[in-house]
Amino acid sequence: MAISPGWKAPDFTTETTMGPIRFHAWGHGCWRIVLTHPADYGTQSLRAGIRWARTCPQPVRLLGLSPLRSPRLADMLPHPSAITLPATADFPVIHDESGHIASLWRGVAVDVGPENPALEEHAVFIIDPDNTVRSTLLHSPATEQDFTTVIHVARGFGIGCAPRRHIPRAA
Repeated sequence: MAISPGWKAPDFTTETTMGPIRFHAWGHGCWRIVLTHPADYGTQSLRAGIRWARTCPQPVRLLGLSPLRSPRLADMLPHPSAITLPATADFPVIHDESGHIASLWRGVAVDVGPENPALEEHAVFIIDPDNTVRSTLLHSPATEQDFTTVIHVARGFGIGCAPRRHIPRAA
């Protein structure tokens, strides 16, 4: 069963491309965006998403789940030694060859009839600082997805927006 908005995000401990993490501790006090299939996103689009997360006024962390090792994904991401921004902007990827972590974040299986196998939806989860899933975005398994959609939904929660200032007006 897929994770739905309002549910507590699952906690797990695993190795990533940026070192070991325990999900709830890794994102404590931050918004997190979990991409179940980061290789679905175009190179420029994923890089723009990483830049967006690095420049947000409030901390945003991205996490990718990659069930199989993807050479294309490795080519997209900046080398860890090239990252000079704070650690909150890094983009770790989990290579979950066993499928254990992916099963926690599984997309929705859509029944398309008795003759056809179920189609797996790929998902993006937006998690608040209290580890609650705030939004789930689903897309079909396809390459060249656009990260702009994720940014628009995140901005709906106030992520990446400058705090509003009250401007006093004369009476």
